[in-house]
Amino acid sequence: MADWLTHTLIGWITGKTMKQDIALVVIGALIPDLTKLTLLFTWLGVYDHQFFDPLHFPIGAFLVAGIIALFFQDIRKAFLALGIGVTTHFILDFFLVHTHGGITLLFPLSWEGWQIYWYRSDDYWVTIVVLIATFLVYGIFWYHERGKTNES
Repeated sequence: MADWLTHTLIGWITGKTMKQDIALVVIGALIPDLTKLTLLFTWLGVYDHQFFDPLHFPIGAFLVAGIIALFFQDIRKAFLALGIGVTTHFILDFFLVHTHGGITLLFPLSWEGWQIYWYRSDDYWVTIVVLIATFLVYGIFWYHERGKTNES
């Protein structure tokens, strides 16, 4: 899958351009990859796939986003930002070549996997393109803010 850096940068770009809470969008973009915790537990000898695997389904990720949103004063705004991040994660993973058949977007209604076969998980050109896009977006917003400061 796309690495955490790519998901983080896409979350930052999305949060910045959509004027959402950037931190929450980035956290939302990383929620589906909480399944990576299974690597730690497997290393410790604990088989926990049944607990963490549903987090990489849209229904599981949005459920976790909803639970996290409960800890904020404005639950709707927090859930919206987290949900945007979760959505960016699945959009990015949708273009990935999956060895196991793709993303189960319609779970629990269907186990059918969906994918577009655009890039492989070991292709780092996606991360490089996203890194360049991040610098461009940062530069545009910096230049725009600088222009506002000079007008005052």
